[in-house]
Amino acid sequence: MQRKGSVINEICLLYDRLSDTEKLIADFVMAYQGEIPSLTTREIAARSQTSAATVSRFVRHLGYESFSELRSAMQRDNGTHDPDEVPRNVISIDAPRAAMETVLLAKNRELLDTLNLISDQNLTYAVRLIEEADSVVFGAVGNTIPAALSASFLIAQLGIRSHCAPTTEAMVLSSMSLTKRDVLVFMSKSGHSKRLNHMMDNAIDSQTPTIVITNVPDSPLARRATCVLQTATRDKMLNSDLPFSHNSMNFVIEVVFLLLCSDMPNFQAHAGLLWKSLGDDKGVSGEVFGATGGMR
Repeated sequence: MQRKGSVINEICLLYDRLSDTEKLIADFVMAYQGEIPSLTTREIAARSQTSAATVSRFVRHLGYESFSELRSAMQRDNGTHDPDEVPRNVISIDAPRAAMETVLLAKNRELLDTLNLISDQNLTYAVRLIEEADSVVFGAVGNTIPAALSASFLIAQLGIRSHCAPTTEAMVLSSMSLTKRDVLVFMSKSGHSKRLNHMMDNAIDSQTPTIVITNVPDSPLARRATCVLQTATRDKMLNSDLPFSHNSMNFVIEVVFLLLCSDMPNFQAHAGLLWKSLGDDKGVSGEVFGATGGMR
């Protein structure tokens, strides 16, 4: 059974697939999420300038059988907070403090959603695939490429062969020489990129295990993956025009990195070698590490 995130996450996930009138309701729900549990279908329709029938379609589009089911879900999402204590979206140059608070709350809930969406089994499986691989190759497109480059560098610090090409074209080329002893990690919010799906074709041909970190678990890329780590997004709540955040993806990568650290028997020794090689640039001498890599 596929895990379901918060109502807001589901709205952000499906936003681009909604009709124009459904988007009016989505915008209203995201802006006034604290009030929704106390409103009726007709009240939401009136305030979003739509109709009760459109609200019902919107509810079903999100996967809820009735508005009362969605309302109960939002009550759970809001916890024990009084409706007046659930902040509204405020992103304005005239209210920078309120904007910071809006983003902070959204990012916090995004990470909590990601925590609830990823199963322990899938997370452990992803760590094992990386541990046992001869090399780890990353794939991404657009503004996710810098996040993939950072992830590759982070994994490489553990002494694991890790590579991320600087362009998607070069990533496609690297996927053509993969073997079943490697692992290919995709970082893709939508999972619909044609180039990434061509890389998946290459990985399947070479029997290379694949890990997909994505917001969309039913995307073409995710459906063919060996392991899927679903992340949450609230980009649409903060900015309806452009995807911009890799907050939850970075969270997953950092958790994987720390789990690898905790499970690698030679981690401390390797950390000592790393600081010996790079410590001068960071103002830390390799001599501060003992024989096992621990601080003296």
